Amino acid sequence: MSKPIDLLDAERQACLALSHVAGLGPVLLQRLLEGFGSARAALEAPLDQWQAIVQSSVKKPTCADLEWSREQMRRMRLLGGDILVRSEEAYPQALAEIYDPPSALHSLGTFDWERPAVAIVGTRHPSPYGLRAARELAFGLARAGLCVVSGMALGIDAVAHRGALEAGGTTVAVLGSGVDQPYPRSNVNLYRSILRQGGIVSERPVGAVPDRGSFPRRNRIISGLSRGVVVVEAAARSGALITARCAAEQGREVFAVPGEIFRASSAGCHALLKDGAKLVEGVEDILEELNAWSESAPAKEPPTSGIAGRVLALLDREPLHIDALVGRDLSSAEVAAALLELELTGWVAQYSGQRFARRA
Repeated sequence: MSKPIDLLDAERQACLALSHVAGLGPVLLQRLLEGFGSARAALEAPLDQWQAIVQSSVKKPTCADLEWSREQMRRMRLLGGDILVRSEEAYPQALAEIYDPPSALHSLGTFDWERPAVAIVGTRHPSPYGLRAARELAFGLARAGLCVVSGMALGIDAVAHRGALEAGGTTVAVLGSGVDQPYPRSNVNLYRSILRQGGIVSERPVGAVPDRGSFPRRNRIISGLSRGVVVVEAAARSGALITARCAAEQGREVFAVPGEIFRASSAGCHALLKDGAKLVEGVEDILEELNAWSESAPAKEPPTSGIAGRVLALLDREPLHIDALVGRDLSSAEVAAALLELELTGWVAQYSGQRFARRA
C-alpha cells in the first residue's frame, strides 16, 4: 500500500536533503537507508548511530539542506514533474536493483516503468552507416513495444530517440543536467518531442547544469533502466563503453553493432564483440536474445490486471492472430506492447504469421 502523501513528501524531502550533503554519494546513502529503514529516520538518528553507519567524516544534513530540498520539491511541482525515491512503489524496479541507484530520481513526462526497455548509445560523431543503424534499430524496438532509452547527446543518442518517436513508440532520455536543462541546447526541440511521447529523467537537481563527471555517472542509470544496452559506433575510449560496462556489471545484456574496420569509431564495438557482446545485424537479434534471457529468469505470477493481464486472459493454447486481440477497447500499440511484455516474461509464445498463444 502506498504511503499517505504527507509522509511520502516528507520522505522525499529527507532523501533530497541527504543527497545534498557533500561526500554522501549513492552507495553511502543507500547504506544509511538500509541501516535506518528510511531517509526520515536517518535524519532523526543520533550522531553516534549516524557515524557508526557512515564510518566517515560526512556530516548530517543542516537546516540549509532541508530548506534546499523543500525548494527542489516546489520547483519540480511547478514543472509538472515528480521526484521518486527508492522507498516508494512508483520508483522503477529495474533501477532499484542496481548496486548504486539514485536516491532521488527527477522525472518529467509520461512513464510506464513496467514496459521493457533497451538502451541505444554511441558516438557523438557517427558515420551515415551508424546513423542509419541507430535509427532502424530504435524504430524496430519501438514498433515491437519496447521503450528506447538513451542520453539525448548529439549523434547516436539523438537519432535513437528520433527513431523511437518516428515509430510512434516511447523513449526516455537520461540527462547529465537537471530535467529542466536540455543539453545540448541544440536538442531542445528533441527534448520537447520526448516529453510528449515519453519522459526525461535525471538524478541531478532542478536547475543543475552538466559538469565533467555528470555524464559518466548518468550512464549507470541508462543501463539500469534497461534490459540491454546496444552500442552503435564507439571509439576505443568512449562514454558509450562506460554504459556497456555498467550494463555488464548490472547483469544486463550487452549488444554491439559491427562497423567498418578502417574507422576509429568501430574500435569500441569490435572490442565489445571480442569480449562476448552479442553481435547485432538487425532488431531480431536483440529481441531473440531478450526472449532467451527472459525464459531463464525466475518464474513470476502471471499478470491479472492492466493491459497485459487483459491480453493474457484473451489467449489460450491455440495460437491467435494479433488482429483478433485489437479492438476490444485495446489499440494495436497497446496490444503489441503487452504481447512483448508477456513474451519477455515467458507467459506467451509467438508463432509465424503474428500469431500468439499462452504458454503452459
